[in-house]
Amino acid sequence: MTELAQSHAAAERKSPGSDYLPPPAGEMSSGGQRPRGGVGVWRVGVGVAGAVTGLGLIAWFVFFGPGDSGARSEWFFGGAVLVAVLVSMWQTHVVLRQSRRDAADAAKRMRRELAQAQERSARELALARSIHEAEMDAQRQLARAELVAQAELARVERVHLLAQQQRLAMIEVSRAVNAHTQALAALWNQGATVLRIEDREARERAMSPIFEQISQVVKDFSVELANAHLLIEDDRLSRALTRVNEAVLAAMHVAEDVHVAVVDGHAPDPAAVSAAQKLMHERAAEARRLAWSLLRAGLDEAAADS
Repeated sequence: MTELAQSHAAAERKSPGSDYLPPPAGEMSSGGQRPRGGVGVWRVGVGVAGAVTGLGLIAWFVFFGPGDSGARSEWFFGGAVLVAVLVSMWQTHVVLRQSRRDAADAAKRMRRELAQAQERSARELALARSIHEAEMDAQRQLARAELVAQAELARVERVHLLAQQQRLAMIEVSRAVNAHTQALAALWNQGATVLRIEDREARERAMSPIFEQISQVVKDFSVELANAHLLIEDDRLSRALTRVNEAVLAAMHVAEDVHVAVVDGHAPDPAAVSAAQKLMHERAAEARRLAWSLLRAGLDEAAADS
């Protein structure tokens, strides 16, 4: 009985490494659950009853069976050894069954932990992907914003540079207008001197150099005007240049009239010369002021954008 109790206690303890043994056949119910505890108690009771019955039979054979006492003693020890072997085998079977049951639990627990680890890894991967996508989107937005800012800065710088070039072109046009004014004044002075000459051909030869100089000045003015038109995009400034050109052409006509009058020996009209000079100065000054106002407006816009 003591050995049977010990075997039952050993069957209740888990053996080392039993978490990794496969489950025994028939240990799991149809629903995947362990058999109820009543089945284990019933098996223990059957084992105990069998052991008690076997010991009772051996005791009856030893003490009340036929034959001499020596033979009965040998049978007794033989039966005791047999019972001990059977108990050891039964205990081994119980330990293995418990080991298989624990191994099945461990495998189930490992599968559950593995599934949880996979879910956790999937969540972490999804989170890492979302963070990476957010960072890439932020970098793309930043790059687009930098490109837009650089394009706007380039546009403002281009407008500023164009305004500066327009103002420089207007300055060159104004210089050409001043040269034309000075040439017209020189033509008037030369005409007053040449009128004293009696010979018409001599007067024409005397007026030719100054008239050729005026023609060259007009050509230079035409070149500067064409360059200014190439740079200017503002309609108001283009119209101002057109008005300057009209004033220069009118002055050229006045110069021709002065030349013809002096060659013919007539005194030219001084009011026409002064009026032509005044008109060219006014138109050139108007164009310069407009170019400067456009340049200042571009500078103010660039400062406001920055």
